[in-house]
Amino acid sequence: MSRLGTLAFEPDEDWGERMTAFVEPDLSVTGVLGAARGGALATDSETVGTEHLLAGVTGTKGAARDALAAEGATKTALFAVLRDRAGRDDAWANGDDARNAIGARELLGDDADRRVRFTGAARDALTTAMGHARRDDAASFDAAHLLCGLLEGENRAVELLSACGVSPNAVLVRLDGGAGSPEDDLPPLLHATRDVVLGRGHYRHLSFWKRWLVKNTGVNLASRPAQWVGMETYEQAHRLGDGVVGTEHVLLAVLATHEVALRYPHLARERAAGSGTRYSGGERLAHLGVDYASVHRAVTGNRVPLTDDARPVAGYLGRGAASGDAMTDPGTGPLVDTLLNEKTRARQLVEALTAGA
Repeated sequence: MSRLGTLAFEPDEDWGERMTAFVEPDLSVTGVLGAARGGALATDSETVGTEHLLAGVTGTKGAARDALAAEGATKTALFAVLRDRAGRDDAWANGDDARNAIGARELLGDDADRRVRFTGAARDALTTAMGHARRDDAASFDAAHLLCGLLEGENRAVELLSACGVSPNAVLVRLDGGAGSPEDDLPPLLHATRDVVLGRGHYRHLSFWKRWLVKNTGVNLASRPAQWVGMETYEQAHRLGDGVVGTEHVLLAVLATHEVALRYPHLARERAAGSGTRYSGGERLAHLGVDYASVHRAVTGNRVPLTDDARPVAGYLGRGAASGDAMTDPGTGPLVDTLLNEKTRARQLVEALTAGA
C-alpha cells in the first residue's frame, strides 16, 4: 500500500481505546527508541521528543532512512542541529506537547523501558505509526510507519527538517517511491563534496576506520573547516588524476568547502563562536572574484603556467587539518593568508585570475 495513502489515520481523544489493538515495534524501531533515548539524554532533555525519534530513524537501514538522506536529512545534518540547539531555552518554536508526556510502558507495554517518557507529540507519532501498521495488516510497525507518523501535523520533527531546509512532504514522496524535491542548483562538480559533508559519501584516501568514523558517527566536517579542507585537498587531486598534491588542490578545497557550506548553513554554524570567522579564507577569495569553477577551469585547462610550491602541501595544511575539535579549528582564514603570502601555485592562480580586475 502507498505510504501516502495511509496518512488519513489521526490520533484523537479516543486514541487510548484504539491502543487496545496494540502493535509492537519491530527491531528497527526498537533501535530507534534506544537511540532516541540516548539522543534525549545527550541534549539534556527529560523526555523523548519527536526530534529525537526522527534523528533515530537516520540510524536505521531501509526506505525510511533512504528517503530522509535523499532529501539531505542525514544523521550528520540532524545531529548537527540537535547539538547546536542543546541547552538553549529559545532553541525550539514548537513545544512538542511536552506537558502531556507519557511513560513508555503506558504506550508500548510492559517490555518498554520504564525510565523513558515521551512528549505528547511523540506519543501521537507512535500511535499513528501503529495505526499505519494496522492498516497495512503488519504484525509490527517499522521505521517507515514511524516516519509517516512523525511527519504529520506540527511538531519538533517537522521543525528539525525545516531547520535543515527539507520539506516533510518531499520526504514522504520519496518514501512512497516518488522523485521528491528537484535537484538544487549546486554545480555538479561540487556534488561529491556536498555528499561527504552530509554523510552520504566518504573520502577515498582515508583509512577504513576513519571513513567509518566520519560517516557513521555523524561527524560534522562543516563545523571544522580547516580539517575539512585538509581531507578535501587530497580528494581534489584524486578527482583530477594528479599524482602530486599541490597548493592548487588546497585552493580548490578551500573554495569547494566554502561554496558547499553556504548552501548548508545549519551545518556550518554548529557551535560557531562568532560569525564570519570559520570560512573567512573562502570569503576573501570570493571578494576577489575567485570561485571554484574558475580555478577548476584554469587547472584542468592548463591555462596558467605554474612553478613549484615553496614547500610540500602538508606544511601548508599544518595542524589545522589534523584538528578534531570544532572549537579549536582555526578556520580557513590563516591558511589562505599563507597561500597568498608565499610563492605558491595557489597564489599564482589567484593572481592570474584577478589580473586587471
